Amino acid sequence: MSEFSEVLYARTATEHYDPTVSISDLEIRELVQAATEAPSAFNVQPWRFLAVTDQALREQLKEATVVPNQKRVVEAPLSLFVLGDLDGHKNLQAILNEAVEANSLRREIADAWLGMANNMYATDPTLAKEEAIRSCSLAAMVLMLAAADRGYVSCPIGFNAAQAKKILSISDRFVPVMWLTVGRPAPGNTPRRPRLPVEKILAFNSAREF
Repeated sequence: MSEFSEVLYARTATEHYDPTVSISDLEIRELVQAATEAPSAFNVQPWRFLAVTDQALREQLKEATVVPNQKRVVEAPLSLFVLGDLDGHKNLQAILNEAVEANSLRREIADAWLGMANNMYATDPTLAKEEAIRSCSLAAMVLMLAAADRGYVSCPIGFNAAQAKKILSISDRFVPVMWLTVGRPAPGNTPRRPRLPVEKILAFNSAREF
């Protein structure tokens, strides 16, 4: 089994964190750097990452999730919010220009992408939101795997977006997609839970089999 497979199959949602072990700002930056390797439509990269390390602020944030999650929020040294920038496409011109200059994209393709993206996202806020959620979800998964590769554990938790936005001063330009708690494990975590067998979740060429 490859090292990646070992990380993939060992990762699980964590209940208990060691509150005495912190994560350095440098490591947080490196985790976010890894997350940016996720794909996004037109390479818009609409993700933004809000790292909450302040203990007092995490105490406030615990009220934005259900009781079973509140211990996670208080004990995990990092609460990381992955936010989707609904205006992310407005940065696309500069992103595409950089790709052209790096010889990783032809100018005619870059121009076509820019036209399509502006037409799609500027005229359809729902589509812009859906794409931001898709891209940020991919980035969040990459970040969890990167954290596991470093010996950290994590858990995506459900939350009240309106409360979280108020506490963290998140404007309506951003949609809160994911809240991850990250840290070192403490004793008492449950084993990884079984997954559905492939036979129950995979079909070929038609969904009628489901």
